[in-house]
Formats: sequence, C-alpha cells, structure tokens
Amino acid sequence: MDMTSHEHDRTGDQASGGGHIPLRPDLLPCARSRDDLLDQVARGDAATLDAHQNHCVHCQAALAEFDRLWSPMRELAAEQVDTPEAGIDAALAQIRGAVEDSDYATLRGPQGTTRVAARVVVVAARHSAQEVPGVRVALSRDLAGSQQDTDSQVHVGVAGTSAVIEIILAADYGRSLHQLAADVRRAVTDRVRHLTDLDPAQVIVIIDDVLD
Repeated sequence: MDMTSHEHDRTGDQASGGGHIPLRPDLLPCARSRDDLLDQVARGDAATLDAHQNHCVHCQAALAEFDRLWSPMRELAAEQVDTPEAGIDAALAQIRGAVEDSDYATLRGPQGTTRVAARVVVVAARHSAQEVPGVRVALSRDLAGSQQDTDSQVHVGVAGTSAVIEIILAADYGRSLHQLAADVRRAVTDRVRHLTDLDPAQVIVIIDDVLD
C-alpha cells in the first residue's frame, strides 16, 4: 500500500486508536469482519481497497498484518507444496489471533508477550509530528471548523505488529506541503518503530489547513 498524503473531506465515523469495543469479537471496531479481510488477503487482494477500507485505519492495519502472516502460505503455494490441513488450520488460527484485540498491538517473544495500546501509538505519532518544522497539529480543525483536542487529529489502527497511522494537521503558509508530508511521515515512522517496535505499514498525512 502506498504511503500517500491526502487533502480531502473526512466522514464522521473514522475511529481513532483506543477505547473501542467491537460489536462482536469477530469484528473490527469499524464493524468489518476479520474473516472477510482474511479471505481478501488469501485471494491476493490485500492492496485492493474498497471505499471504506481506503479511509479506515483499522481495516488497513488488519490487512497489513494478515498479509504479512499469510506470506509463508503464498510461498508454499508458489512452490506447489502440499500443506497438511492441520497446518493450514494452525496458520489460520495464528493469523486470526493477531487481531483479536483491536485496541492493542501484540509483540511475541521467547520470554513473553508485550501488548502496546493503540493510545501509545497515538501519543508517539502526535509528538513526533509536532516536532517537524512547519506543522501545527494542535490548530487542526474538524469540518465544522471547531477546535479539537490534538489527539482527535491522530487516528491509529493496530493489528499484531502492524500499525496504520493517520494524522490531520495544519501547516505554516509557504511550506512545500508535499515535502512537509514526507517529513512528517518519516518522523512518525522512525519514532513509532523506535518506541514500540511496531511496523507502521502506512502513515497517511492529511493537510486540512494552512496558517499564516
């Protein structure tokens, strides 16, 4: 998936990281089915996003993590190796378990498991973006023009070791917006990787205003 910056209207149902309870355990916070996303990856369509997925950090994070975990199965299929049904079932169980809690990323190691809240990624992304010259994250606004808390301008989806981050910001007038977005993307990616060991599969930068 491309890491691109956007300047567009936002729908009101986009969720930020943390504090969301899926309607059912098999659903993401956006109410999309995890199994449907896994089927999408198994078909080889992880990068083909529908209208909802194109703006949903939860779907994008789940697709990125499913795609990473499904890679060994693709390699076996390419080599035309017969995989025992029990092996396939075990792989599917592991993949589904990667996104069993959409409020936490999961890092597994030989000595135990570390769970990182999506809220932590929100804070790391916000601080790193604010440190980029030319960014005014705190002055970003919603479509109605009202001032909002800065964390409402950072939206995060986590799944397993993958994270998708969307940042809405205002920029200083006169800056190259394309370069500013690239600087923000690099700063956020580096900080999140350093602090959490998560892989930012995508960092979306939305510039919704320029300020004198």
